[in-house]
Amino acid sequence: MSTAVPLARLPLVYLLRVFESNMCCVRPSAKADAGFAYLSLLIFLALLGFVSSMALQVGSLVHRRMAEEALIDVGLEYAKALSSYADKTPAGMEDQPMNIQELLLDKRLPGRVRHLRQLYPDPVTGSEDWGLDLDPDTKRVVGIFSLSDKRPIKIDNFPLGFDAFKGKSRLNEWVFTADIVASIERGDDGRNRKGTNLINPSTLIDRSKRNTPDEPVAPRTDGLISPNELPKN
Repeated sequence: MSTAVPLARLPLVYLLRVFESNMCCVRPSAKADAGFAYLSLLIFLALLGFVSSMALQVGSLVHRRMAEEALIDVGLEYAKALSSYADKTPAGMEDQPMNIQELLLDKRLPGRVRHLRQLYPDPVTGSEDWGLDLDPDTKRVVGIFSLSDKRPIKIDNFPLGFDAFKGKSRLNEWVFTADIVASIERGDDGRNRKGTNLINPSTLIDRSKRNTPDEPVAPRTDGLISPNELPKN
Protein backbone atom coordinates (compact mmCIF):
# COMPACT_ATOMS: atom_id res chain seq x y z
CA MET A 1 0.00 0.00 0.00
CA SER A 2 1.54 3.29 -1.10
CA THR A 3 1.57 6.30 1.14
CA ALA A 4 1.15 9.86 -0.06
CA VAL A 5 4.11 12.19 0.46
CA PRO A 6 3.13 15.59 1.88
CA LEU A 7 3.63 18.37 -0.65
CA ALA A 8 5.64 20.43 1.82
CA ARG A 9 8.28 17.66 2.04
CA LEU A 10 8.94 17.50 -1.70
CA PRO A 11 12.11 19.25 -2.93
CA LEU A 12 11.49 22.70 -4.38
CA VAL A 13 13.37 21.84 -7.59
CA TYR A 14 11.13 18.81 -8.09
CA LEU A 15 7.99 20.96 -7.74
CA LEU A 16 9.27 23.46 -10.30
CA ARG A 17 10.05 20.69 -12.80
CA VAL A 18 6.58 19.18 -12.38
CA PHE A 19 5.08 22.62 -12.86
CA GLU A 20 7.11 23.18 -16.07
CA SER A 21 6.25 19.73 -17.49
CA ASN A 22 2.54 20.38 -17.03
CA MET A 23 2.75 23.73 -18.82
CA CYS A 24 2.71 22.05 -22.26
CA CYS A 25 -0.50 20.14 -21.53
CA VAL A 26 -2.78 23.11 -20.78
CA ARG A 27 -4.81 25.40 -23.02
CA PRO A 28 -3.22 28.68 -24.21
CA SER A 29 -5.28 30.83 -21.82
CA ALA A 30 -4.63 28.50 -18.95
CA LYS A 31 -1.00 28.35 -19.98
CA ALA A 32 -0.75 32.13 -19.75
CA ASP A 33 -2.26 32.05 -16.29
CA ALA A 34 0.11 29.29 -15.29
CA GLY A 35 3.06 31.29 -16.62
CA PHE A 36 2.02 34.26 -14.53
CA ALA A 37 1.72 32.02 -11.51
CA TYR A 38 5.15 30.57 -12.24
CA LEU A 39 6.65 34.08 -12.45
CA SER A 40 4.93 35.06 -9.23
CA LEU A 41 6.38 31.98 -7.55
CA LEU A 42 9.89 32.91 -8.67
CA ILE A 43 9.47 36.47 -7.37
CA PHE A 44 8.16 35.12 -4.08
CA LEU A 45 11.11 32.75 -3.72
CA ALA A 46 13.55 35.56 -4.50
CA LEU A 47 11.95 37.80 -1.87
CA LEU A 48 11.94 34.94 0.61
CA GLY A 49 15.64 34.36 0.07
CA PHE A 50 16.40 38.08 0.45
CA VAL A 51 14.41 38.36 3.68
CA SER A 52 16.06 35.22 5.06
CA SER A 53 19.50 36.62 4.23
CA MET A 54 18.71 39.94 5.91
CA ALA A 55 17.36 38.14 8.97
CA LEU A 56 20.61 36.17 9.26
CA GLN A 57 22.69 39.34 8.99
CA VAL A 58 20.62 41.15 11.61
CA GLY A 59 20.81 38.14 13.89
CA SER A 60 24.58 38.04 13.50
CA LEU A 61 24.89 41.75 14.36
CA VAL A 62 22.69 41.33 17.42
CA HIS A 63 24.78 38.36 18.57
CA ARG A 64 28.03 40.32 18.12
CA ARG A 65 26.64 43.32 19.97
CA MET A 66 25.55 41.14 22.89
CA ALA A 67 28.98 39.47 22.96
CA GLU A 68 30.68 42.87 23.13
CA GLU A 69 28.45 43.98 25.99
CA ALA A 70 29.24 40.74 27.81
CA LEU A 71 32.94 41.33 27.15
CA ILE A 72 32.71 44.70 28.92
CA ASP A 73 30.95 43.10 31.90
CA VAL A 74 33.43 40.23 32.19
CA GLY A 75 36.41 42.48 31.60
CA LEU A 76 35.21 44.76 34.39
CA GLU A 77 35.23 41.80 36.79
CA TYR A 78 38.88 41.16 35.95
CA ALA A 79 39.64 44.88 36.32
CA LYS A 80 38.02 44.88 39.77
CA ALA A 81 40.07 41.82 40.72
CA LEU A 82 43.31 43.50 39.64
CA SER A 83 42.34 46.62 41.59
CA SER A 84 41.55 44.56 44.70
CA TYR A 85 44.84 42.69 44.38
CA ALA A 86 46.72 46.00 44.27
CA ASP A 87 44.76 47.59 47.13
CA LYS A 88 45.41 44.66 49.49
CA THR A 89 49.12 44.38 48.79
CA PRO A 90 51.19 43.90 51.96
CA ALA A 91 54.09 46.29 52.46
CA GLY A 92 57.16 45.40 50.44
CA MET A 93 55.37 43.03 48.03
CA GLU A 94 54.42 43.33 44.38
CA ASP A 95 50.99 44.82 43.71
CA GLN A 96 50.44 42.96 40.43
CA PRO A 97 49.94 39.20 39.93
CA MET A 98 52.21 37.00 37.86
CA ASN A 99 49.14 35.46 36.19
CA ILE A 100 45.38 35.67 36.45
CA GLN A 101 45.25 32.42 38.43
CA GLU A 102 46.71 34.32 41.39
CA LEU A 103 43.51 36.38 41.47
CA LEU A 104 41.63 33.26 42.57
CA LEU A 105 43.75 32.79 45.70
CA ASP A 106 46.06 35.48 47.05
CA LYS A 107 48.94 33.64 48.71
CA ARG A 108 50.44 36.92 49.93
CA LEU A 109 47.75 37.14 52.60
CA PRO A 110 46.79 34.74 55.40
CA GLY A 111 43.61 32.76 54.95
CA ARG A 112 41.73 32.30 51.71
CA VAL A 113 41.54 35.71 50.07
CA ARG A 114 39.93 35.69 46.63
CA HIS A 115 39.86 38.68 44.32
CA LEU A 116 38.01 36.76 41.58
CA ARG A 117 35.40 34.07 42.11
CA GLN A 118 36.28 32.16 38.94
CA LEU A 119 38.14 32.48 35.65
CA TYR A 120 35.56 33.72 33.18
CA PRO A 121 35.85 32.79 29.48
CA ASP A 122 36.02 35.37 26.74
CA PRO A 123 32.41 35.99 25.57
CA VAL A 124 33.61 36.87 22.06
CA THR A 125 35.86 33.88 21.33
CA GLY A 126 34.26 31.47 23.82
CA SER A 127 37.76 30.51 24.95
CA GLU A 128 39.23 30.68 28.44
CA ASP A 129 42.43 32.11 26.98
CA TRP A 130 43.01 35.85 27.41
CA GLY A 131 45.69 38.19 26.22
CA LEU A 132 47.79 39.57 29.07
CA ASP A 133 49.11 43.11 29.19
CA LEU A 134 52.39 42.79 31.11
CA ASP A 135 54.48 45.40 32.84
CA PRO A 136 57.66 45.76 30.75
CA ASP A 137 59.88 45.75 33.83
CA THR A 138 58.31 43.25 36.24
CA LYS A 139 56.55 41.10 33.60
CA ARG A 140 53.52 41.04 35.88
CA VAL A 141 49.90 41.34 34.74
CA VAL A 142 48.66 44.90 34.35
CA GLY A 143 45.53 44.09 32.35
CA ILE A 144 43.77 41.56 30.17
CA PHE A 145 42.23 41.73 26.70
CA SER A 146 40.35 39.55 24.25
CA LEU A 147 42.35 37.64 21.65
CA SER A 148 39.77 38.52 18.98
CA ASP A 149 41.03 40.86 16.26
CA LYS A 150 37.55 41.58 14.88
CA ARG A 151 36.36 45.12 14.37
CA PRO A 152 34.02 46.15 17.19
CA ILE A 153 30.50 47.31 16.50
CA LYS A 154 30.58 49.59 19.51
CA ILE A 155 33.02 52.48 19.07
CA ASP A 156 31.39 55.16 21.22
CA ASN A 157 28.94 55.77 24.09
CA PHE A 158 30.84 53.51 26.48
CA PRO A 159 29.97 53.31 30.19
CA LEU A 160 31.74 55.50 32.72
CA GLY A 161 35.38 54.52 33.02
CA PHE A 162 35.75 53.06 29.52
CA ASP A 163 36.54 56.24 27.61
CA ALA A 164 39.86 54.74 26.48
CA PHE A 165 37.91 52.26 24.33
CA LYS A 166 36.45 54.96 22.09
CA GLY A 167 37.48 54.71 18.45
CA LYS A 168 39.41 51.45 18.82
CA SER A 169 39.55 49.47 15.57
CA ARG A 170 40.05 45.98 17.07
CA LEU A 171 38.53 44.20 20.06
CA ASN A 172 41.98 43.18 21.29
CA GLU A 173 42.64 46.89 21.87
CA TRP A 174 40.09 46.89 24.70
CA VAL A 175 42.48 46.41 27.63
CA PHE A 176 40.87 45.96 31.04
CA THR A 177 43.08 47.33 33.82
CA ALA A 178 42.72 48.52 37.40
CA ASP A 179 42.71 52.08 36.06
CA ILE A 180 39.16 51.49 34.82
CA VAL A 181 37.99 50.86 38.39
CA ALA A 182 39.80 53.97 39.63
CA SER A 183 38.17 56.01 36.89
CA ILE A 184 34.72 54.69 37.80
CA GLU A 185 35.23 55.41 41.50
CA ARG A 186 36.63 58.84 40.77
CA GLY A 187 33.92 59.56 38.25
CA ASP A 188 33.77 62.09 35.45
CA ASP A 189 31.02 64.23 36.94
CA GLY A 190 32.85 65.99 39.77
CA ARG A 191 32.46 63.25 42.38
CA ASN A 192 35.15 61.71 44.53
CA ARG A 193 35.50 58.06 45.57
CA LYS A 194 32.81 58.41 48.26
CA GLY A 195 30.39 60.14 45.91
CA THR A 196 30.53 63.48 47.72
CA ASN A 197 29.75 66.35 45.40
CA LEU A 198 32.63 68.72 44.98
CA ILE A 199 32.14 72.48 44.79
CA ASN A 200 32.44 73.96 41.37
CA PRO A 201 35.07 76.72 41.64
CA SER A 202 33.16 78.86 39.15
CA THR A 203 30.28 79.12 41.63
CA LEU A 204 32.44 80.50 44.43
CA ILE A 205 32.11 84.21 45.23
CA ASP A 206 35.29 86.16 45.68
CA ARG A 207 34.93 87.54 49.18
CA SER A 208 37.28 90.41 48.36
CA LYS A 209 34.77 91.63 45.79
CA ARG A 210 31.76 91.62 48.08
CA ASN A 211 30.23 94.95 49.09
CA THR A 212 31.71 96.30 52.31
CA PRO A 213 29.85 98.69 54.68
CA ASP A 214 31.86 101.61 53.25
CA GLU A 215 30.93 100.87 49.61
CA PRO A 216 27.86 102.55 48.14
CA VAL A 217 25.03 100.26 47.11
CA ALA A 218 22.92 101.08 44.07
CA PRO A 219 19.30 101.85 45.03
CA ARG A 220 16.64 99.30 44.11
CA THR A 221 14.33 100.12 41.25
CA ASP A 222 11.50 97.74 42.14
CA GLY A 223 10.04 99.94 44.89
CA LEU A 224 11.44 97.80 47.70
CA ILE A 225 13.96 98.95 50.26
CA SER A 226 17.37 97.40 50.25
CA PRO A 227 18.60 96.22 53.68
CA ASN A 228 21.53 98.59 53.33
CA GLU A 229 19.07 101.53 52.98
CA LEU A 230 17.41 100.90 56.33
CA PRO A 231 18.07 103.62 58.91
CA LYS A 232 20.73 102.76 61.40
CA ASN A 233 20.15 103.28 65.12
